[in-house]
Amino acid sequence: FLNIANNETVHQRFLIVYGQVPGIQGNKDRIVVRHPYFPPLTFPAIDGYFKILVELERGDNGLKFEYLQGEAVVSQSELVIKMEPYLDRPPLILAVVLGSDSKGIFDSPPDARGPGLNDLDAAVRKFRCCAYLWQAFIAEHMHRQGFGRRTIRLEEEYEPDSMARDNERRMTARVHVLRSKRTVAEIQDKERAQQWKAPPGYKRHTEESQFSLANEALDAYGAFSGSHHVACLSLDSHWDPEQNIILGHAALGGGSGDRRLGVFGSHTTHAWPANAEEVAAKFLDTTITDTRYLANDCGGCGEYWRSANVGMGAFLHECGHLFTLAHTPSGIMRRGFDDYNRTFMVSAPGFDGPVRQRDEGGAHWHRTDIVRLRHHPCLRLPGDPPLRDNEKQESGFDVLPTERGLLIQNDNGITMIEVWVNDEYRNHREYTAENLDRRRNGSLPAGQDEMASAFPREVLVDVDTWNGWAGGWSKSDKLQLVLTSRATSTDTLENVNDLLLNGSHRDHDGNTVFRANQLGKGEMQGSEKFEAWFSSKDMRCSTPKLVSIEIRAGDMLDGFILHLEDGSERRIGKCKGGNKSVLSIDPDDDLDHIVVNSGWWIDGLEFVTRQGHTSGWKGGRGGGRHVVKPPLGYSWMGITGSGADWLDSLTMHYARRK
Repeated sequence: FLNIANNETVHQRFLIVYGQVPGIQGNKDRIVVRHPYFPPLTFPAIDGYFKILVELERGDNGLKFEYLQGEAVVSQSELVIKMEPYLDRPPLILAVVLGSDSKGIFDSPPDARGPGLNDLDAAVRKFRCCAYLWQAFIAEHMHRQGFGRRTIRLEEEYEPDSMARDNERRMTARVHVLRSKRTVAEIQDKERAQQWKAPPGYKRHTEESQFSLANEALDAYGAFSGSHHVACLSLDSHWDPEQNIILGHAALGGGSGDRRLGVFGSHTTHAWPANAEEVAAKFLDTTITDTRYLANDCGGCGEYWRSANVGMGAFLHECGHLFTLAHTPSGIMRRGFDDYNRTFMVSAPGFDGPVRQRDEGGAHWHRTDIVRLRHHPCLRLPGDPPLRDNEKQESGFDVLPTERGLLIQNDNGITMIEVWVNDEYRNHREYTAENLDRRRNGSLPAGQDEMASAFPREVLVDVDTWNGWAGGWSKSDKLQLVLTSRATSTDTLENVNDLLLNGSHRDHDGNTVFRANQLGKGEMQGSEKFEAWFSSKDMRCSTPKLVSIEIRAGDMLDGFILHLEDGSERRIGKCKGGNKSVLSIDPDDDLDHIVVNSGWWIDGLEFVTRQGHTSGWKGGRGGGRHVVKPPLGYSWMGITGSGADWLDSLTMHYARRK
């Protein structure tokens, strides 16, 4: 066995076992696994190599493997696997959405229609099997990359189990069925089809998508509260050959707030397996797709095995988005799902010889996906240390230029910094518990701050050093840093070269005043810009010092007024509404930092002095949390911002103390 050891512990119901029987030749061989409580499973084997899906129950699983040539057993082996499901992780919830008047059927060829073939029951069984394959795929690739057999948990219940043809009652994945308030005609409106493009001059009557319809159905269903992750199969997808589009379909994933959502249509479901015993056959089915009845989605579903790859694999891609993954240079989050079958099989249509791990092509997660999944709360292992309270909430990134480079901060801890040049991925640095020793012993490039802890809260990017390490770029190139925190929140620092070239200025006292990254987008209609220049009391300069801060806020933050020692005042925001409150700053005290919640605008904030006096929280609680504070050895020199009805951007300015 090449990917698992005897008595190893895993955490998922289905496991991919990869192995080799040395000295065997043959391209029509088979591998059979026998479990004491489940029906046997048979997969193809070639030249002694095999991959097979193994079903497990909680506790010890004694497995017997037989390698067959014809009907002759040429090799036998046994393996014990311990399965311990983790039940305290947020599950991936499975849901099928169908119209209020839907008959509950999905597209199938004429010879595969009827009860149990293309009805709602069949869709539930196929979706359940699809999700268990996702679970096995994720666990296998996380293991290969050195992060243990991490994978998603599915919401399970005790009922007749469709994952085996014996239909015995077992714990099996629950699939929720949601009746939308929308009719099938509304769902299949071409304007709601992702692949439909409006002709020039066409006036749309709706901007809704299948994503918004799925959200609407989930809201009405009302069964999920708190943070939740949902994969939605849109059952009423339908291939329309006359319009050459798939109606009722969208491939989308993402979300905000408490809900993360991935949606996909049912137009390839006919090619999916309905149980573990069908997996091998479905991945080898070379039946030609008849486009009179079935979609050849984007030209990638010309045969049924390709439809299985694209349907289940592209749906997994959308679930990747709901788990915060972005598009990557290779793998599932690009177009690698075309090779999805190869992780499960040593035999693949059109491939000569056994499909070994090195032959799996796009059937993988890019390393940056792996790092994000490593830290996702849905994939935590039982032995992972518990998250602190502040690590559970989204924390934003602060980027502070200094003479030595860019200081990147995140209160949750930083797990990855990616370098992108002209919209192309170049390289990344990752910060995990698994690579801390290599950062410290010099096996991986790392600065002192990158060696401080598994998840450093600040990293100094020495731009010249990183330029050489990442393959080089010029001042005219578009340079971006994609930043990921331990809470899996991601932010993209745009126009890094502009920040490096124009991120500072000389004031009238000769101080180099640096500009931090802007919080909030500053794009509200009617937004105006504001600036306030002041200096900390430990700065030797003629800029007046701060004596009090007057805040105007209600549910939103209208702005604040800085009162200075020379009697002047400076507004940040229009400050026309809200309740008034004042934070006085004593002569022996000064502003230390501002806690800010921001996203598209500045949701709320709290001023904190060096002696610990605070303004109290003002405004709303939305957005990501930032702690705005000058780097060590630097002091406040000003604040700029913008606002309309409320504050929509904020930027700190600071200088090195002399």
